[in-house]
Amino acid sequence: MNTAKNIFRRAILFMLCGSAYYCIELLWRGHSHISMLLLAGFLGVFCIDAPNNIWGYELDYLVQIGISTLLCTLGEGIVGLIVNIWLGLKVWDYSELPFTFFWGQCNIFFVVAWILLIGLIGIPVCDAYWYYICKDSEQPYYKICGKYIFRMPQRKE
Repeated sequence: MNTAKNIFRRAILFMLCGSAYYCIELLWRGHSHISMLLLAGFLGVFCIDAPNNIWGYELDYLVQIGISTLLCTLGEGIVGLIVNIWLGLKVWDYSELPFTFFWGQCNIFFVVAWILLIGLIGIPVCDAYWYYICKDSEQPYYKICGKYIFRMPQRKE
């Protein structure tokens, strides 16, 4: 694929993921921060979409969710250290909650939220984007323990 076209498509996916998460935060917390849009865009492209592109649809769906959740949690922790601690912007702070780790930047409850967001929305939306909008992938399907659990409807040509 043309490099410029590929970069443009990933930039659109970046904005789609970033904007979606930004809106979720607005609905959930009543406010957000530009760093959340940038973080979610990056995580969508590199931590949710990329692993699926590397290993393909044959990779067990629960493993896909696990890999993406681990990468997203690591990304949240690193950005939290930079944005909240090093720059002192205090965009979020979980240190008062139980089950917090990564110096107060991550929390097990929000890891569960990542699992749900990634499994129910993130992976299918990224796959639908490439299949239906970009018309640049095979028909997405998902397996758990070798059994098909879902195949996206075929696109109309």
